[in-house]
Amino acid sequence: MTLNFINLIKPMKTKVLFTSITKNNKNNIADIARRLLEKTISDNNIKLEKEIPLKIHPGTRGNISYVRAENYQGIIDFLKEKNIKTYYIETNTATGPRSNTTSHLQVIKENGFANLPFVIADGEKGFDHVKVKIDTGKHFQSCLIAGKLAEPKQIIVTSHFKGHIMSGFGGAIKQLGIGFASARGKIDAHCKITIPDNETIDWSKRDILYDGKEFRQRSAEYALAAVNHKQYLYVTYAISIVENCDCDGAPMKPIYEDLGIFASLDPVAIDKACFDLLQKREGKKPFDGDDIFAYAEEIGLGSTQYELIQFS
Repeated sequence: MTLNFINLIKPMKTKVLFTSITKNNKNNIADIARRLLEKTISDNNIKLEKEIPLKIHPGTRGNISYVRAENYQGIIDFLKEKNIKTYYIETNTATGPRSNTTSHLQVIKENGFANLPFVIADGEKGFDHVKVKIDTGKHFQSCLIAGKLAEPKQIIVTSHFKGHIMSGFGGAIKQLGIGFASARGKIDAHCKITIPDNETIDWSKRDILYDGKEFRQRSAEYALAAVNHKQYLYVTYAISIVENCDCDGAPMKPIYEDLGIFASLDPVAIDKACFDLLQKREGKKPFDGDDIFAYAEEIGLGSTQYELIQFS
């Protein structure tokens, strides 16, 4: 009898590190994020570049649930101690007060991000981008990724895990897919029709916008282009878990208690770990949109198979 040894080998699961956030450690979020990042780097023998930007979402005017600047300070201190040049990096939005660099930087200042330089990756009006080809998507053959986010070899991608009106929930996949897109790329990802370069999205015309499953798939394909075969580091803050995006200018109260901080090398695994753990704790599906995991894995963005490791 001939044994098929290939079938006996179990595929390795992606490691996702996790520290729960409670009343006892809520004031130590910055240090927790740092330790999770350090552990991920050491466990995977990651060689760090001399320059690593920190991709964040700084919130918008009127929003109060975005991840605050002080919660990134541990990561910033770690990079500075390693003599690694770092800076915040973000892209312009399709519409609103953050849709051009001048007003965007004003909102960033208002929201308290003064502990690092801030770079807007797609230029003054959101047209500085590169076309990145992808081979496995069914919606796009190429995606418009902000120029200064397409350049670095390494990026620390931080995400705020919470709900989202169009995609069900937002995390690392959404941060990559929409957060790395230029403002023009965001328009292409959202819209069913061609919008001229001198125009933008009319959000009141819901019939021209992708929503739900199609929007999630389009975001995942953009995320694939954002990664572009590079290995990024992912840190997700599952705190202040509200019902909608940090782009929402209305103050929102959390709909779930804080869950924790997560770190991984895989955007799919880290999102699924957040989703699964919250679902287990709450005893119900916390958000719509979990169909994105299988699709993201199918196109090669990451793995749905993970090992969640409690780290304290």
